[in-house]
Amino acid sequence: MQKKKEEKDDEKIDHSPRHLFQYPDGPSQATFFRFDDVEEVSSALAEYIVQVSNEAIKQRGKFTFVLSGGSIVKALRFLAEGPVFHSIAWDKWHVFWVDERVVPLNHEDSNYKLAKDEFLSKVPIPHEQIHAIQNFHDEKAAAHAYESKLRELVRKKVITTKTAKKFPRFDFVLLGLGPDGHVASLFPNRPSLAEEKLWVLPISNSPKPPSKRITMTLPCINAAEHVAFVALGSGKAHVLHRVLERPALPGSLPAQMVRVDDGNLVWFADQGATSELHLENWNNAKQFPFFDFKQPASVSS
Repeated sequence: MQKKKEEKDDEKIDHSPRHLFQYPDGPSQATFFRFDDVEEVSSALAEYIVQVSNEAIKQRGKFTFVLSGGSIVKALRFLAEGPVFHSIAWDKWHVFWVDERVVPLNHEDSNYKLAKDEFLSKVPIPHEQIHAIQNFHDEKAAAHAYESKLRELVRKKVITTKTAKKFPRFDFVLLGLGPDGHVASLFPNRPSLAEEKLWVLPISNSPKPPSKRITMTLPCINAAEHVAFVALGSGKAHVLHRVLERPALPGSLPAQMVRVDDGNLVWFADQGATSELHLENWNNAKQFPFFDFKQPASVSS
């Protein structure tokens, strides 16, 4: 009798293996903005960042802004110009990097150098509030040091955390989109996509040079209050179509795994990047059941 009961209990247990990469249940929810060109995208992005910055500073007296590398840093130029520049409380900003190459900070491959040249040198953020990685030659040491710095800033209440999962809750994370669907330095089908505890990981074999990098993990990104993707130009059209309109095997398109836990996910794209999308059919739940995109007319709406 006992044996039959145990066999019946075993039938209730799901013994199927857990996939290494997990998607949350339900469609991905986000807001999607499409503009004519890079200038319009840059202007709208600046407007959105100002809104989020002002809100965060009003609530907490600080704004935590996480940058990526690549050409999207150039899209921040409207923040450093005209009335927008003067509307920002720059002394309340704290700047971080979602990923970085393990090279000297003055190296041409450094995300810090790119951000400094294109943006940070043009705005008066206090130097001690620009949180670059330390100049280590070892990616493991660099990742450990950066996570330690983030944890210290959490203790000092510069960065808040999500109550349940204890990941840092940045106010704003800015992401680009790699041609293979990678985000930060999280590349397709790598074990790094399955990390569930650490905030920052070392990458020793990036498929794009330089090979040594550090990167924030997906839970760290998804814990943010606001996450914004920027996709510009026809060179991004195919990968944007894959990410937004074609459900992929888990892990094959890291950008599909960016699903903000309790915040806002926003896409900014120009006409070139959206040329392969079928926007007119996005409201067809049968055709596109795996995402739920709003398409407002403007950032302010």
